[in-house]
Amino acid sequence: MQRSCIKTAGFTLVEMIVSLGVFAVVVTMTVGAVLVLISTNQQLQAEQSVMTNLSFALDTMTREMRTGYNYYCSGRSNYSAGGANNIFKDTNDHEAEVLARTNDCSSGRGSGENLQGVSFYEGGDSLTGASARRILYFYDSTGTTKTIKRRVGNQPAQSIVSSGLNITDANFYVSGTATTSDAVQPTITVYIEAQEVDDPGKTYYLETTVTQRSLDL
Repeated sequence: MQRSCIKTAGFTLVEMIVSLGVFAVVVTMTVGAVLVLISTNQQLQAEQSVMTNLSFALDTMTREMRTGYNYYCSGRSNYSAGGANNIFKDTNDHEAEVLARTNDCSSGRGSGENLQGVSFYEGGDSLTGASARRILYFYDSTGTTKTIKRRVGNQPAQSIVSSGLNITDANFYVSGTATTSDAVQPTITVYIEAQEVDDPGKTYYLETTVTQRSLDL
């Protein structure tokens, strides 16, 4: 009597276990890579948002400064600090405090000055709606969240940066403001350091220099 033996192809239990293990490792590595890419993309988007906000603020300042004249740089320890020419306090007459006078601050913000900035007459009446109106840009580090503000005439100052940013340091270096024939063109250098309020682990640095467009020689 002849018997036939039929062999059936398939996987053994060990082969199945090894295959599942390899598959699990590959899936884990793939998911990890995807999560890293998502995290990196979110971080880059956050950084791009910060730089866009800072660049917009800096461009706004420098555009108006470049076309302005009669620059007056000043600093104060706080809004209530005494003495003449406190141009930062909302209740003070900003334009009357300065009039057509000028002032340099070539060394930037002094020690103990939590308020520092530069006031100038705008070059035309297209922005504020009135001719010969003074604009003030200044750094305010008196609060918990530090910022840069803009004040037009005697209106209250308004922050020009996002509430999600903390301006950890800023300086306005102003020189050559004298309106007499001193052969020096007025120059302003703005330096900014900033951090995200929710993620203070990284600091962003920006700096630019502008020169008065109209000749002052």
